[in-house]
Amino acid sequence: MCRVLGITHFDYTKHERIVARFCELARSGQVMTEDPPGHEDGWGLAFYQQGELVVHKSGVNLLEETDKVIGILSAAQTSPVMILHLRKSAWANTANTRHAHPFHLGNTVFFHNGVVYDYQGLIPGICQPGLPADARDTEVFFYHVMSGKAQDLGQAFLDSAATIKQKHKFSALNCLFSDGVKLFAYRDYAKEPDYYSLYKAYSDNSCFISSEPLDENMEWEMMAKEEFLAIALRGTA
Repeated sequence: MCRVLGITHFDYTKHERIVARFCELARSGQVMTEDPPGHEDGWGLAFYQQGELVVHKSGVNLLEETDKVIGILSAAQTSPVMILHLRKSAWANTANTRHAHPFHLGNTVFFHNGVVYDYQGLIPGICQPGLPADARDTEVFFYHVMSGKAQDLGQAFLDSAATIKQKHKFSALNCLFSDGVKLFAYRDYAKEPDYYSLYKAYSDNSCFISSEPLDENMEWEMMAKEEFLAIALRGTA
């Protein structure tokens, strides 16, 4: 359970305000019915520099490390895509850097909002080596995607999502992921659609995907259930 933000053609000078507003969701972001407030169980950040994936993550509340995130992004300045994640842990004793999102293999990075409750049932279908013994649902989901038979990353994801929907119990499969060539976004849920939201907006050649609207001057549209986006990152070849 979490909040997530993705921005294509990221430019910190232009997007500083949106990043700051997103960071505030660690305190004020919408939560599920009867849940305590806050998404304070760690954070994760991914972007690309000279075509190489850069990942930073922490098990510490982002409200205590906002300056660190701002420092990283202000130093990077630009990237074909930037994704930032605030975690609300669904699993006991996992509010740490090890289990913070994102998870990544090579240049592919994966963020998830939701829970796959019986994720252990996905493990027999994984042939991608390296799955840690203490992996939880999102990491198992990612390794399942990366084990897919489809050569296209987007199709491999949709195949894994279909398997989960057909055979497993989940709260939501909201995901942002990238291979440095495209930003992929998917929204699906089995409960609490008001919480498991993903909005899209466009401004100045950038696409924004966010769990919640972040700028009242932009037109935010809720992604439909099962909507899948594959957004090309121009100039990344």
